Amino acid sequence: MALADLDQTPERIWLCMTDSNRTRVVSRALAKGLGMTVYMGPTMDDEGPVALVVADDANGKRLAEAKTNAAPMQHSLWVTGNARRSGADVFLDADTDAGTLTNAIEGLRAYREYAMAVPASRDVGLGAITALASGEFSVQTLEQARDVSVFLGRACPEPCATSVGLYVLLANAIEHGNLGFDATEKAKGLADGSWARKLAKRMDEPEFSDRRVRLSVHRGLKALTFVIQDDGEGIDAETAEMANPARAGYRGKGIKLAKSMGFTQVNYLGVGNTVEASILLPQASEEDRSYREQVARA
Repeated sequence: MALADLDQTPERIWLCMTDSNRTRVVSRALAKGLGMTVYMGPTMDDEGPVALVVADDANGKRLAEAKTNAAPMQHSLWVTGNARRSGADVFLDADTDAGTLTNAIEGLRAYREYAMAVPASRDVGLGAITALASGEFSVQTLEQARDVSVFLGRACPEPCATSVGLYVLLANAIEHGNLGFDATEKAKGLADGSWARKLAKRMDEPEFSDRRVRLSVHRGLKALTFVIQDDGEGIDAETAEMANPARAGYRGKGIKLAKSMGFTQVNYLGVGNTVEASILLPQASEEDRSYREQVARA
């Protein structure tokens, strides 16, 4: 089947994952929250081109099949337990919960929409973004988090993966840090279609209305570092794990999540409401460095 015409921008997602409660929750969330046309199952639906495809290890081969019915700039996400990863734009670990998976899909959709509207070849501001040495941002809503994530992702070596990763970290800081929801509450809200209303309601409550998430970015010679801090109470991970074994690995899961999306080093700071995530930058060749030094001395 031929590639879709470039002037079409269909919003169809193929959720090619083994049937489970997580899959059903994500499907409902996408249909109700994002307003996308979602179809499920292991076989290609040829009714229209696919904009996003999400697969697990049992259906990983379907990622290539989706390309035969691709909308412009089709993007893919693979939920996998494999250590060696290739063949998709973004990867998440196999034990990712429904809320995080939904956030990652939202971030992937936002990146695709921006890339569709402003391709890199015509992005007149891309040079300015890549010249960014340091900056600070303050966000309160998921919409702001999406905009900031896409903006900063474009300045990175792997713009799609970094954009999605930043959005997931910012969304977690807003939903779980500032607003105090846990993963079970979010999954229930996604399943019954009430999640957006619950977020808006709590954000308007006096206790939470002034809370924001601050993101600072610093570009060094070898790495690009992001520090994300929310206004929540944080968590004493060691005490929480001793008191409630079900929460075991709280920080470890966050670190594992960030690393699965391309961050090379991840640390929680302070009381646990601050995360520092870094990505390595491509190193200039010896010839490039020599040339720059000569220019600097001239």
